[in-house]
Amino acid sequence: MKAIIFDLDGTLWETLEQTYISANEVAAKYPFVKNIPRNTIAQCMGYTVEECAELYMPYLARDIRLPIFLEMLEHHVKYLNEYGGNIYPNLENILKELREKYFLGIVSNCGSNYIEAFLNSSNLGKYFLDYIAAGKEQMSKGNAIIKLMQRNGIDQAIYVGDTLKDYQASEIANISFVHAKYGFQPNLNCNYSINNIQELPILLSFLDTL
Repeated sequence: MKAIIFDLDGTLWETLEQTYISANEVAAKYPFVKNIPRNTIAQCMGYTVEECAELYMPYLARDIRLPIFLEMLEHHVKYLNEYGGNIYPNLENILKELREKYFLGIVSNCGSNYIEAFLNSSNLGKYFLDYIAAGKEQMSKGNAIIKLMQRNGIDQAIYVGDTLKDYQASEIANISFVHAKYGFQPNLNCNYSINNIQELPILLSFLDTL
């Protein structure tokens, strides 16, 4: 089976403003928590829960900042379920086209219910056959890709993502990487890249690895 596995933030949608609003609504409840800047939130896209908690609140001990960050995540999921995120242009048409030929999946570093918030609020759930939230499963993104491939009998796949960590995850899984240059890290040096999601089917027609 041939598959296209997607990262989520910076690849299928963008939720920077929604994250900024929801995170700081929680931060405002705690007098000792500083406002979370937008650039810090952007820096965290694709990072693990532990890494994000430290970047958000480096001045707090782990046992204090982690529960607060988990509360931020829970609130963020509720916010996204209500208001949605910014879906990249023409995404549904591209997914519909790709789904005719490929297994489509999602692997993200996010925690519980975040991928579900994307699938529900965007109404795009019908195009994806499986997904793994690596943060929820407490595994690396690379191992999550391997797990998704194994449990679905996938022998050929590519991973589409926008960050260095996404590229490194594809190397762990030993599959080709397509860099979404429109995401949060546009300057990676990769063999394959796209400037927008509409370019993905064109690139796939030239790839020998899929």
